[in-house]
Amino acid sequence: MAQTLSKNIYSEEKLRELILYIAHKSKTDPRCGAVKLNKLLYYADFTAYRLLGRSITGAEYQHLQEGPAPRRGLPAQERLKRDGAIEMAYKPSLVGEPIHIIVPKRKPYPIFSKQEKEIVNRIIEEFKDLTGSELSERSHKEFGWRLTKQGETIHYRTAWLSRSPLTEEQIVFGRKVAAKHGLAG
Repeated sequence: MAQTLSKNIYSEEKLRELILYIAHKSKTDPRCGAVKLNKLLYYADFTAYRLLGRSITGAEYQHLQEGPAPRRGLPAQERLKRDGAIEMAYKPSLVGEPIHIIVPKRKPYPIFSKQEKEIVNRIIEEFKDLTGSELSERSHKEFGWRLTKQGETIHYRTAWLSRSPLTEEQIVFGRKVAAKHGLAG
């Protein structure tokens, strides 16, 4: 199905597989618990929207105390758990209380495009040294979170709002994606 800049089409399968993909890629990251996972999902979807004109999952994100999270994230995790694709567990935190983690029990299905995987991998790499709390604090600076209240939907249009100038790496990546889609001049 075609997607436009104004409307994403939600795919529960893609949300589930993205949760599994990030959990699989982050299984050696001692900082990656449920809070960090939700922020990685948010940044992956909103970065894809900004660069590709559509998000990866089409999921609706909501403003929560610890930052953005997919509204259907918990039901997607429950389905993965029921299907035996993941287990929920707790592990010691580097700083304080144990963190809730998702343990992948199978590899994610290969349903993502090359561009989508590049975006997700870049997001995971960019935030690998941050804890869930640190990434949560960072997400609180995003316009989408700042413009909404508890429980409200964070609109994808806010992905283009930023006070930070692009880094050289972001410019190169954006040009690469634009060239692949025939958008480069």
